[in-house]
Amino acid sequence: MNRISLATCLAGWVCIFCLSVANPLHVEAMEVDVNHFTLENGLEVIIKQDKARKAVALQLWVKVGSADETPSQRGISHLIEHMAFKGTERRGVGQIAAEVEALGGDINAYTSWDETVFHITVPSSATAQGLDILTDAVLRPLIDPEELEKEKQVVLEEILEGEERPERKSSKLLFETAYVESPYQFPIIGYRETVEKFTREDITAFRQKWYVPENMFLLVVGDVDVQAVKAEAERLTRDLKPAGFFRPPRGLEPVQREIRSSLVRDKNAREARLHIAYHIPSIKGSDANALDLAGDILGGRENSRLSQEVKKAKRLVNSISCFALTPKDPGLMIISASLDTKNLEAATKAILEEVALLAEKMPPKDELERARIHIESQHVYARETVQGTARSIGNFAADLGDPLYEEKYLRLNEQVSPEDISRVVKTYMAVPNVTVSVLAPADEAPELKVEALNEIVNSSSLKSSVSGDGDLSTRVKTETLPNGLRVVLIEDNSNPVVSFRLAHLGGKRFEDRENEGIMNFLSRMLPKGAAGMTEEQIAAKVDEMGGRLDGFSGYDSYGLYANFFSRYANEGLKLLHLVSSDPTFPQDKFEIERRLIINQIDTEPDRPVQYAVNQLLRLVFPRHPYGFDKNGTLATVAGFTPEDLKRMHERLAVPANTVLTGVGRMDLGKTLETIRDLFGRTPEKPFDEVSVPKEEPLGKRKVEVIRIPRAKVHIAIGYRGTSLADPDRFPLDVLNHVLAGQGGRLFLELRDKQSLAYVVTSFVRPGLDPGIFALYMACDESKADRAVEGLFQQIDLVRKEKISDQELQHAISNLVGNHMINLQSSWARAEDKALNTLYGLGYNFTEEYVQKIKQVTSEQVLDVARRYLDPEQSVLLKIEPKEEE
Repeated sequence: MNRISLATCLAGWVCIFCLSVANPLHVEAMEVDVNHFTLENGLEVIIKQDKARKAVALQLWVKVGSADETPSQRGISHLIEHMAFKGTERRGVGQIAAEVEALGGDINAYTSWDETVFHITVPSSATAQGLDILTDAVLRPLIDPEELEKEKQVVLEEILEGEERPERKSSKLLFETAYVESPYQFPIIGYRETVEKFTREDITAFRQKWYVPENMFLLVVGDVDVQAVKAEAERLTRDLKPAGFFRPPRGLEPVQREIRSSLVRDKNAREARLHIAYHIPSIKGSDANALDLAGDILGGRENSRLSQEVKKAKRLVNSISCFALTPKDPGLMIISASLDTKNLEAATKAILEEVALLAEKMPPKDELERARIHIESQHVYARETVQGTARSIGNFAADLGDPLYEEKYLRLNEQVSPEDISRVVKTYMAVPNVTVSVLAPADEAPELKVEALNEIVNSSSLKSSVSGDGDLSTRVKTETLPNGLRVVLIEDNSNPVVSFRLAHLGGKRFEDRENEGIMNFLSRMLPKGAAGMTEEQIAAKVDEMGGRLDGFSGYDSYGLYANFFSRYANEGLKLLHLVSSDPTFPQDKFEIERRLIINQIDTEPDRPVQYAVNQLLRLVFPRHPYGFDKNGTLATVAGFTPEDLKRMHERLAVPANTVLTGVGRMDLGKTLETIRDLFGRTPEKPFDEVSVPKEEPLGKRKVEVIRIPRAKVHIAIGYRGTSLADPDRFPLDVLNHVLAGQGGRLFLELRDKQSLAYVVTSFVRPGLDPGIFALYMACDESKADRAVEGLFQQIDLVRKEKISDQELQHAISNLVGNHMINLQSSWARAEDKALNTLYGLGYNFTEEYVQKIKQVTSEQVLDVARRYLDPEQSVLLKIEPKEEE
């Protein structure tokens, strides 16, 4: 999805939120003259040269918005945005705007659910001055208490104004009704009761957590010199230090099981405002293109269906629109209308009839092409300004991590078919996945009740054709080929994609001291060349099939994963087979990859969370390869040859050590025939298991202190855990959910109540051999001793007494819910089926896992806490700031 057109204020809620649009292939492509690099402190810099325009857009994107706020912080992101231009140590109040205007430019900012963006546009000759002003304002605001109080009054006035404006009030009503768990339900601007209480200390604490280089990027678009901008960026941000940033998980919206509706009377309203909305996937979903086009066909233009039929032909509404809102997390397809209250019932029925018609009958090709052209025009015209270009690049970079994604999106958009349009409407725009909200004038249609809205929607809407798993016996095929390769195929027609996972036992567990890191190197090299095809040719082929293909390597397995549009399933399988069976490990690509891995090893301390975890694993597993660094060591990586990787792959990628899974839209019989023909050719060959060193008990508590240049102290406590097949894994998983997360004990006690932690969490990782249970915290150096004491106190508490029934049920619900949410995509399910089969748990182990989790008792949680979290069988790791010489 592209976010170019529509800098919209979702009725005062989203200060600015750009909606997605798309672009057909025949459009003139944007020149890919984008430089993307990361400074030593972790700040990403993206520079797009545009020599045709003598202006430059300078934007600093902070990847935090209202969806990341806690209940007591509602509105703080928006207030911080307001405070950015209220003065710094170098510039007084009003001076920032005055300097920008003196340069002939303008300055502004906006807050969304997911990002806070500060932007300056100046003549390109003033690039250096603009960068200096932008970085000073955003990175070093003074936050004067008096100015803060003044700005809070401004925001409170905005909130009051929103409460008095019917269009804003109706949008707020929609999101509060549509979402029950997602933070998208809350207004970006916040609430009066939270904004009134914000202090300078609140602002500073929030900025210290989120306004760190790892969570920001600088975007520059215009007639600039790349090296000059890079040098300026380095100079202006040299005082920024990596902070070990950790992003807490957000609440995820559950599947909607019943119609949601709301009706509010408003004394200021002169007409009714109707919203009909449907939950849809996020920008990351594979249906983003089809949903954008479906929204445009229904209500994106004056000559779209809803406008032509409901507004002009039937005259039931005064205005009407439809669009797909697809932010970083799952969004909404929204139909909005303003109308006379007396027409509510007739208009709702007419709208839903148009939705049903599009689901039942594919749109003509010329209508679909008009939608493409309309969306194309928004892209093209946006590129006429550096600001428009920057917004497109920035949104893709923030939400997908890919500033160059637009061109791929445009190609995918061209491949959307009329069948796809009807399919996504039928899939998503159906009962019970419907929310309807109405803001009506206070003195009109007093007989109208919210129950009537439900009845109208239920009687007029499409009925969902998606119903659980159905008859699994007809949707699953499993087979072991004569050569020993195991196949699991699951049909899922909800989306026109298919995902494959080719997995082998391998990973770190199959390494020793002499070849530490070889599995990671091998998995990265698999797609670099195969059967006479170069890396570039393989990538181009994958792109043509709307897919992705890459290697993976973990603790106990390695292999290849791939997904494609379902119409390319057979071609995708052929490519997957070539890459797996005949990789060439080209020397030039090998050396490039070696340099990249060595750089990752050298710079690992710059990524303090990963560094802490790796060091903890080394201490918990001094003999077992689980303690190895996935990347290897400088010595081992420097010594590898392409022949080493080839021998390792030939040893492990034998049919008897291979599982191939596929999930998605496919003909199971034909796909299985293709797999037999391709993968069944490989001769049978015995598989030699490895002999893994057994770990001795830790024996006594270990403590290790590492000192490196670092602003924060990073603390990790590790215990030996359990294996995948051990029944203890289930209560240990529940115990982890009691401790971890924003609702867990560690966060609530150590961060919220005692303010000890910058970041605090726990994690558990079982393996084929016993794995690890660990706790992690980042905090200020002055709090380190109390933080360690606090962590062990929390461990002591879960070992002393049972958790409450409420805690138990909360942890189980959270664990099961997250588990099922994480398995929504065909991609995730293909992985789940492959690894569970490979590890001997069975392809349908997920069902068993959920049942076992639901059966965990508080007595079992107490038992595993006492047996596994023994302070005398633990490792304490502290990474402290290195003393200055």
